[in-house]
Amino acid sequence: MTDTITAYGLSTEGRCEPEPLAQELALFAEAGCTAAEISLQNSFAVTGGRVNGPEVEALAAVLRRFPLRYTVHGPLGMNLMDAAHHDLHRAVCRAMIEATGALGAGVLVVHSGVWERGLAPAEIERRKRMEVEALRDLGEVAARHGVMLALENLPPLPTIPETHDAWGIAAQVAAVGHPNVGATLDIGHAAMMAAAKQQDLAASIAAMAPYVVHLHLQDQFGRLDTIRLPGSGEKLAYGTGDLHAPPGWGEIPFERLLGSFAPRAGTVMIYELAEKFFRFVPETATALRRFATMVGTARQAA
Repeated sequence: MTDTITAYGLSTEGRCEPEPLAQELALFAEAGCTAAEISLQNSFAVTGGRVNGPEVEALAAVLRRFPLRYTVHGPLGMNLMDAAHHDLHRAVCRAMIEATGALGAGVLVVHSGVWERGLAPAEIERRKRMEVEALRDLGEVAARHGVMLALENLPPLPTIPETHDAWGIAAQVAAVGHPNVGATLDIGHAAMMAAAKQQDLAASIAAMAPYVVHLHLQDQFGRLDTIRLPGSGEKLAYGTGDLHAPPGWGEIPFERLLGSFAPRAGTVMIYELAEKFFRFVPETATALRRFATMVGTARQAA
């Protein structure tokens, strides 16, 4: 481990209930991981914007059985730029923060804002301010529970018409200006956005780097979902979309990118491996251990 990357591991992908969760965490620990990201969006921890205390305690009892450092992923549909349901998104995020703290996890990953195409520029700016104000208020809640909120960059997908690129995420976190609000960099998502907007991938990662407190890795080809492919096996065959494939299966140049990458000290590195690839957890953990030692090495050498 290094001072920059203090723990590494994988994200849980199945049902976030005690028995299947324990099976996944045992697999990660046996593979040598030192951390795990709990996919709380797959749990019963929050109901109707309120914490479900008994379910959270049942999950916490499982987490205490393993010598891992934990982070949490919030709902995939969370969108603090959704004007029609803004109050509900805030309530769910508040409950997720409370649940994250109760689980003893230090980071809650929050998806960045999404908006529909064709909005007037003034309306887009209004919704960006809405997200900033919400994150600033939720940062106060997070501070009370010992949690860091980490705004994640999303990929351009058919279900995500418009969202922030890396520079947009950096601008939002900077505007929030709260010590308990940072960014989650997903390098695979950044690759897809760079391809869509003809951006330099290394430059986009550098733009987010000063704000990154949490890191997601996953391999893919950076190709957009522009072909009608019904099955996940077909997407892998064509190399399109957000694949979450094992390291080395795609074309993300992890070694080059991580060497020049300098997130904040104490960052946890998580590999988001799709559940269908879980027989490759040991190989993924081995690659992660190597990746963790690479972060920032090119900058240090310079």
